[in-house]
Amino acid sequence: MHTTNDQLLPNGTQAYNGEIAEPWMQNGASGDTNLSGSDAELPQVDAKMIPLSITISRLITYAYTELVTLVDTLPARTDADRRSEILKYTDHMTDMLTKLLVLVRWAKHAPQIQKCQNIIAYLDSQNRYFDCAVDSIYAAFMSMPGVRMRNYDVGNAAEILSTGSYQRLPVAIKRMVPPPKLSKHQVRETLEAISGIIRRRILCGEPVPLAMRRYVIKNGRIVFTVPGEFEAQLTLLQYEDNIPWHIVSVRVLVAGDSLLPSEQQIAVNTRQIVEFAQQILVGASTQNQDSSVQPPQLVQLYDFLHQQCFTVLLETVYKQASVLRRARWENLLQVEMAPGNRSLLVIRYWTSSRAVAATSQPGDKSNVITFQLSALPVPRPIHAPALSDEYKEDAEFERIENDRRNLIPKIGLTVTWTANSGLAARKVWTRTVSHTNELAAATGDTAESIADFDLVLDPSSVNTEQLLRQVTWRHARSILKSLYELMVESQQFNESAVELLYTAASGVTKSESELTVEEVQMCTAIPCLRAWYRQGEGAVDITVDTYTGRVVVRASEAVAASSSLSEAMVGQLTDQLNRQPWRIAALLVDMRSSLALADLDCLVHRSLGLRAQTSHAAQPRTLPGFVVSSVSQRTESAAHVSQQPQPTSNIATNFPLRISQQEADALVRGVSGSENPLSRIRFYMVEGTEGVEEQVGPAGSACGEWYIMVAMTDRLQFRLVLLNPHPKDPLLYVVAQVILLQVDRLFSSVARRLLMEGNLSRAEFSGETQGSPSSTPSEREITEKADAMLTGRTSITLDYLNALASMCRARLALRLLQTQLTRWKIPYSFRLPSFSTSPHGHRAAVSSELS
Repeated sequence: MHTTNDQLLPNGTQAYNGEIAEPWMQNGASGDTNLSGSDAELPQVDAKMIPLSITISRLITYAYTELVTLVDTLPARTDADRRSEILKYTDHMTDMLTKLLVLVRWAKHAPQIQKCQNIIAYLDSQNRYFDCAVDSIYAAFMSMPGVRMRNYDVGNAAEILSTGSYQRLPVAIKRMVPPPKLSKHQVRETLEAISGIIRRRILCGEPVPLAMRRYVIKNGRIVFTVPGEFEAQLTLLQYEDNIPWHIVSVRVLVAGDSLLPSEQQIAVNTRQIVEFAQQILVGASTQNQDSSVQPPQLVQLYDFLHQQCFTVLLETVYKQASVLRRARWENLLQVEMAPGNRSLLVIRYWTSSRAVAATSQPGDKSNVITFQLSALPVPRPIHAPALSDEYKEDAEFERIENDRRNLIPKIGLTVTWTANSGLAARKVWTRTVSHTNELAAATGDTAESIADFDLVLDPSSVNTEQLLRQVTWRHARSILKSLYELMVESQQFNESAVELLYTAASGVTKSESELTVEEVQMCTAIPCLRAWYRQGEGAVDITVDTYTGRVVVRASEAVAASSSLSEAMVGQLTDQLNRQPWRIAALLVDMRSSLALADLDCLVHRSLGLRAQTSHAAQPRTLPGFVVSSVSQRTESAAHVSQQPQPTSNIATNFPLRISQQEADALVRGVSGSENPLSRIRFYMVEGTEGVEEQVGPAGSACGEWYIMVAMTDRLQFRLVLLNPHPKDPLLYVVAQVILLQVDRLFSSVARRLLMEGNLSRAEFSGETQGSPSSTPSEREITEKADAMLTGRTSITLDYLNALASMCRARLALRLLQTQLTRWKIPYSFRLPSFSTSPHGHRAAVSSELS
């Protein structure tokens, strides 16, 4: 073995004569570095080692860098800090160099340590080679027995050559070979035999539930069909009485509408239903052998499938309702079904707080459809009171009663519909069915006999949206019927002024008696309540939105467009009617009263004797404080009069005339029936009366002005109001005189004159479509016409307003004439001509009113 003084450090660096050599010196002429042959065979292990030169170089670089940094930072420090930093640097570098010195001295023994590591690596490799050799030898030992040649089977060969077959095959092979197929004749005979066995078992006492009496036996199986629920095919695998029935297939007939999307359909796991049903049949056969009290097999099968059909129906309705709640019925529908109790389904509709049904008392706002599985009542024993006590205890009697109870359904579906109309007590409709197909038929066979609250649900084509349409349609019709009854009972509208109509899909309007059964069941005719607030002139159609439950009011199409209401008034009436539906008659009367005053506001601008007041700033000569907005067409609000702010505190607040609060209260005291009496009052100045009071009153009195005060209570009331300047306050006026005007006879005479002059037709006068235009109306009809105008049931024309202005001017002229004759002491008297024969009857009526 070649030895040298050179040392091999763990990082591969050599040392010559105890001195460390750099890597570039290792292959030079400084010495021979070749190892002996044995050392060259050892593997070199250099893992996790670094050269010593790199360590020394990095330490020198680090010491120099720290020294430069210290030199740059010392001038800015104090003397004490300088000494401290120099001391720290010296100590730190001393430690690092001391460690380096120890490492260099230890490197003298590096060749021996490196050689030990190489020897260990060499020994590990030799151990691996030995293990691989042993494993290979053992594998060869284990595989050699399988490759040797077997002995010749001389015995079996002799048997096959002598007998021609091999008789020593296992018996299990014969069972694995399928038997030959039966012929068609054999198949037919076998199926007929099985059908005969099934027929014998059914006819010889096998209890069959009443709902499963509809069956067919063919092709070796019996097919039970329960309409609207399921279809089950059963057979027998053995010919014994207690052998359980074998279920071939089960088809559930309860399903969603095929026209609905897949997200509203449910997948029925028929395979799992068949497995559970087969377990029930097997358990029933075992129980019947032990006890005779348990129900028969087919009874237990029917009870299970009957309940499953109801469950599928509830799940279908629940899933479809959940989809609708996220789509078209968002925020208008609530669906509740507890995860632990899948036998109860609650659907709440019209859940919006703006629905008309939400205006009732708290706690009664729910419109709910409830589906719940419930136990049907147990039937009473047949002729039980007539039987003796001894026979009642007979086992045969108990068996007959048990069989009769077992053959009827035990589970039913209870449908409860709670509807709240916001008008009266809520209505509750309940129906319990024992079969699902009972929901597919209505309770009546004609349109009149079908109840307002009824449900029709086809189990073979479940459509929850169609069910909701039925419910909301019937609910809407119930609300409109309640509104109809309220209007008739109020005696403010007769039966001819209120109509309950239905608009068919074709656009034809029908009455309730003209509806067909299909239109009622399918809810294709839209119910509508038509209220004539004016005879033949104005009507509104009231419907109920079946999605939101809100009452919708719109101008009826039965009247001309010029007579229709504005959108603002219709919207206001809709909001008030949804908040207080029981005030429908009062709301329509209020609207009619507002329209009557609006008619007067429109006619004043065209009248000859009256003048509407505008802003005080625009017309300083008019009565101060009387401001009326300009009216160019029919307005929807009665509040046309506003109060201009004035500095004087004695003026009545929000009153159209500049008078004191006490006098304003006295004027409006007779106006009732409205929350805002000022909206029911109008004031119109009578033209041509300037200076009348100055001549009538004492000498030197101030000049006053006359106004017509129109107040609307249950009918129009007219008064003449005289306003004189306040003696002390120049900004105030005082009410000097108020004269009540009786205009009934005046309006009657005007109507008679218009009819005689041909300006008013007979049909227009009476509101009828029949009769000759030249026929003369009776005095009762003329009086009713005048009363209809005064109550707002028909509009007032310009002729009547001009006649009223003429009567007022005549009244004031007569007052002036009477005053002058009295002053001059000239006697006078009145003569009233008969207005029934006078061609100008209204003049005679004016004279009568003035007297």
